[in-house]
Parts: sequence; structure tokens; C-alpha cells
Amino acid sequence: MSEIQGLPPPDTQPDAAIPLPLPNPIASTPLDPSPAHSSSKPTPLDTNTNSKSTIRAIPTLKTLSTWLPLYLHKTDATIAHLNRILSTPRGTDSLLSFLGYSSLLTSTVLSSLSIHQLHARARAVIEKALALPEGTTVVLDVSNLEIRRSGTLVAAKRLKALSALISDFRIFARLWGLLSLYRWGRGVFLRIREKDGDGGGEDKVGLGIEAAQVVVNLFYQFLENGAYLSGKGVLGWSGERQNMAWLWSSRFWASHIALDFVRLGREFLARKQVSREAEQKIGTDEEGVRIGGGMEGEKEWRRKWRREFAVNAAFAPLTLHWGLEGGLVGEFWVGVLGTVAGGLGFKEMWRLAREE
Repeated sequence: MSEIQGLPPPDTQPDAAIPLPLPNPIASTPLDPSPAHSSSKPTPLDTNTNSKSTIRAIPTLKTLSTWLPLYLHKTDATIAHLNRILSTPRGTDSLLSFLGYSSLLTSTVLSSLSIHQLHARARAVIEKALALPEGTTVVLDVSNLEIRRSGTLVAAKRLKALSALISDFRIFARLWGLLSLYRWGRGVFLRIREKDGDGGGEDKVGLGIEAAQVVVNLFYQFLENGAYLSGKGVLGWSGERQNMAWLWSSRFWASHIALDFVRLGREFLARKQVSREAEQKIGTDEEGVRIGGGMEGEKEWRRKWRREFAVNAAFAPLTLHWGLEGGLVGEFWVGVLGTVAGGLGFKEMWRLAREE
């Protein structure tokens, strides 16, 4: 159903592949670059020599045996890298998010293609019937008609089932989200007390935004947990109450995203001001070299800011869709937007695991 982004995480770069020496391929006889040769008529290839060279160019068992360690090393490094991602709840959720939404997107596309094929076949039958002479009676005997199962439709159905299973598992894994929210809220409360005590330190408005996010996420998590457990028969909420809980949990998630846009906007303006002040300090030394005005981590900050903005921009329409009784978009756009957000999250986790 719904999910939350932006919560604090719950609680080795593979070695470069060493290229192995490979046997040099049999080089063909080089052409004589002299003008006399270039202007002369091409000499027909020797059939026997060419066939012999072709046979010798095919990789031998010895060549394949030299390739095998290299491919095994790359495979082992990739598996080890993926294992580091899956060793944390946040990494597992990022991978499942990408797989779940991409499965839904693929299922929707395959279903559309299959239905289009069925419509095309039905249209062909109707056109043939209309082309018959007037007064002709058409009788369709469907008693012995064997309907072939469309492989595309079967694949679409299974991918959609996979997407639903992943979504169910991710909601179950978030049942303990209230614990991480408690730690997040406690940290924000302590920082606010410290801010009130010494009157300095962090931005007061920024702390207020973060505190508001903690509150809306508490409501979000409580409603999602109640609706999910009631749907499984663990709690006794009625069906109507479950539906309202799903709607309001998505609306609180939308509030979290709106607050995150405000936070990102303030961070961008503040960074821009700092950058402007740094540019004013740029000078030159005795040799005319530009000095001063440098900002450490500028490239990293911009990459992080753009990724967070893109993830929020992808999830914002989905929260509105799930927060409305009639919905807003179809499954195709749910798959597209979710795949974008999930892909960006998994890409970031892959990068972080590579740096470990």
C-alpha cells in the first residue's frame, strides 16, 4: 500500500578484477601499404588458409580456462557487494522497493500488450465476418474450442503477484518503525532542549520542521500498522475503519513529503547564500592563481540534494493517489514513479556499499 521515505535508517569495495593474460589471436597477414598494392586488383583469398585461420581463432579449452577465474572473480565481487546491501534493513528495503515497483510496471505493460493482441484478433474475426456476402449466417461452435493461454498474460499475472507479495512483506517489516521513530523523536527533542538552553547551535526553523515530520510519521506508522494487522485478523478494526486508516496514513506521508520539500528549499537557499559569500572572498596570489572561496563537499552535497528532491518528486503523486478515495493515477504510473524512486534509492545504497 504505502510506505515512508526519509526516516533514519534502523539500525568491501570488491577488489578490482585482475586481468589475466590471454593468448594472442592469430593475426592475419597485414596488407602491403605501398601505392602499388593499393592500386592493384585485390587478390582472392586462399580458401584453405582462411578456413584454417577461422578454426584456430575459435576459443580453445585452454583459453576458456584462463577466462574462467576472471569471470568467477567478478561474479564473486558482485555477490559480495549485494550481500553487504542486504545485510541492513535499509538496504533490503531499497532493493525490494525497486523490484516491487518494477515488477508492477512490467506486469502492466505486458497486460496491455496481451489485451491489445486479443483485440487485434477479435477485430480480424469481425472484419472477416463483415466481408461475407449479405445474408450469410455465421455459426461459431465453441464447444470444442481450445483457448490457448497467452504466455504474456501469464507472465503479467505472476509479476503482479510478486509485486503484491513484496509490498506485503515491506509493510510487515515496517511494523517496528515506531521504535526508530522514537529514537528519531528523542534525538530531535534533545537538540531542541539544547537549542533553548544555550540559544545557539542549529537553525530553530529547521528543528521545527524536523519535529513536525516526527509527529506526522508517528500518525502515519500507527495507522498503517493498525490497518495492516486488522486486515490480517490480528486487530479488530472494521473494514471501513481500515480503509480510512489507509487513506489517512497516506495523507500523513504526503505531509512528510511536503515538509521535506520545505526543508530542501531552505537548505538550497542557505547553501546558495554561503556559496555567494564564498565567491566574494575569491582572490589571487602573487602569481595570479585564484585562491579562497572553496566549499568542501559541494559536489557531494549537490548530488545528495538532487537525489532527495527526485525521490520526493516521484513519491509525491503516489501519496496523493493513495490518499484519495478514487485514486489519481493508474497502475502504470504507480509502477513508473515507484520504479524511479526505488531505483534512485537502490543506486545510492549500491554506492554506499561500494565505499565501505
